[in-house]
Amino acid sequence: MPAFPLTLPLPDGRLRPLAPGDLPALIAQLSVPRVAPWLAAVPQPFTPVEAEALLALAEDPAEGVRVLELDGEPRGCLRIAPALWYWLAPSLGGRGIMTRALGAAIAAHVAGGGAPLVATVREGNAASEALLLRLGFSRASRGRRMFFQATGRAEPCRDFHLTPEQWLVLNPPLRESGDFRLRPATARDAGLMALMLPRPGSAGAARWPRVEGIADFLETHRCRRPSTGLFVIEDDTRRSLGLVLLGRETALLVHPSLAGTAQETALRQAVAGLGPSDEAGCSG
Repeated sequence: MPAFPLTLPLPDGRLRPLAPGDLPALIAQLSVPRVAPWLAAVPQPFTPVEAEALLALAEDPAEGVRVLELDGEPRGCLRIAPALWYWLAPSLGGRGIMTRALGAAIAAHVAGGGAPLVATVREGNAASEALLLRLGFSRASRGRRMFFQATGRAEPCRDFHLTPEQWLVLNPPLRESGDFRLRPATARDAGLMALMLPRPGSAGAARWPRVEGIADFLETHRCRRPSTGLFVIEDDTRRSLGLVLLGRETALLVHPSLAGTAQETALRQAVAGLGPSDEAGCSG
């Protein structure tokens, strides 16, 4: 499984590993009353001792801790897994900066086969709740309490969850192959698939369902990781040319109108160039 990238470019900055030189700026940010009370593990005062502990945590690659750097300066921080948390310098709020940073981090996490994410928000933190909902997180139906070091007591909180599948539904990955692009197939493509299915008993027919099984097939093989699942192949005008199933093996259906044409040959060559995936993202 690919590691979480060390550096991620952003439209207005980048995410990068935490460095010792960042600590004075982060200490200042985590001492601001508008930031510290919302982070469970941040005591007050936040001293160099706690900052060194944060630096030690960030040295573990599994934690996915990254500094948000803007204009060459550390302006915030996030941890992508196993539990998501983040903060931004208060003066930069309301500009969509953290939405873009978290979106880039989540996309990289999902692309690397990362596990579902959970973020715990203290009651009253409306800005964080709105941010997570914009990104596609689901709000847990019931709250719970979590101990906050800044207050010294358990505070009412709510968990927000996001699975890789939720993220891919909201942010469908597009793949390019030559003159064609691939988008994840959805239930709306059932009619297209019915048009392309091979005759029962013909070569390759066993890999595909009968018409009555299309709905189940689309659900079973829907894209669950960026490089695996059932994709619709489109040209630059978004005309559907075929369907391709990417997983440990590659299977292709071509639109009947392309049979025997040069475009069918080009399509088959493009799909062959994709090669089998090394991820077991498809079943069935």
